[in-house]
Amino acid sequence: MNVATVLKGHELLKHLSVEEVDKISTFAERKRYGKGEILFRHGEKASYVFVLLSGSVLLHLPAKPEEFQIAIAKIEQGELFGLSPLLGSETYTAEADCTEDTEVLAIDAQKFRSLLHGDCLAGFCVMSEVAQAYFNRYIQLLGRLQGVVSEIPMHAAA
Repeated sequence: MNVATVLKGHELLKHLSVEEVDKISTFAERKRYGKGEILFRHGEKASYVFVLLSGSVLLHLPAKPEEFQIAIAKIEQGELFGLSPLLGSETYTAEADCTEDTEVLAIDAQKFRSLLHGDCLAGFCVMSEVAQAYFNRYIQLLGRLQGVVSEIPMHAAA
């Protein structure tokens, strides 16, 4: 399946014209990563927005090797990640690790953002999807934190 076909079938791009999707396909490419490879690190220059085509990616907050890492999200097939450059950030705000052999669609973030500036309705729709992705991850993370906190024994003050 070529890049244009993958893009045309993605929910995120349903509000873009065929011409806009074709244009995105000129600055998007399929990339493969092996299990254990890092797609991007916290603080690295944010160059791409990714769509997971196959495999598995775990997003987590940065930590030193001796520290506990907090997982933000496990990315599912078809999901967007590496979204910070669409929001104007010059660097990634998390780290993305492949937990198995993985294939992604890497979209040049600067060119994608420029295209969205030229079509306000499509830009609004895409940014709404980005906001929804962040909100869903936030709710999932809150749920996991509540689960951890509920396991802490509460002792009555004497």
